[in-house]
Amino acid sequence: MAADSISPTPPRFRLQLWRVAVWLVLLLAVFGILQYCVHGWHVAQALQAPGNKHAHDGLIGLLVWDVAYLVGACITLAVTASALMWRSWSRRALRIVAVIWALWFLATGILLAARYVAYLHHSEALLDGPQLSAAARALLDRVHRSYEVGIALKAAAVVVLAWLAWRLGMPAVCAQFAGRSSLRK
Repeated sequence: MAADSISPTPPRFRLQLWRVAVWLVLLLAVFGILQYCVHGWHVAQALQAPGNKHAHDGLIGLLVWDVAYLVGACITLAVTASALMWRSWSRRALRIVAVIWALWFLATGILLAARYVAYLHHSEALLDGPQLSAAARALLDRVHRSYEVGIALKAAAVVVLAWLAWRLGMPAVCAQFAGRSSLRK
């Protein structure tokens, strides 16, 4: 064995922000799976309750959305876990998943912003009213903040997911997947 083949120092650790973003997406996918399973369970229980004939169609719609989001979260979980294990196919798949989620968050963020504008218009009319209790004002303020936080989170998700999709297409990241996949066989 040649003396120069043994490295006296281990390779330097280098933080890769795209991997941190993948971990974040993975953790959020796990949370989404849990959330949609629990919510779907509650909706299924409500569907089985007697006397719920008027709300039946609305509950079916909720259950369909829960299942669709659950499938999306499971696909996201599988792809992100595969990317963290350096599977070569997962880089391209994760780019697609990140773009789809970014577009979804962009579309729903725009819809949420439109609802927020309508809410602001209606809440100003309410606040101009003569007798509005302190509890009602606090509730309006809480809804106002909820809209703002929701829009900000969706905007942040669009930026992070678009950046992740872009970063996964960079030659340096592609090379990392190509080099690692041959080591795992």
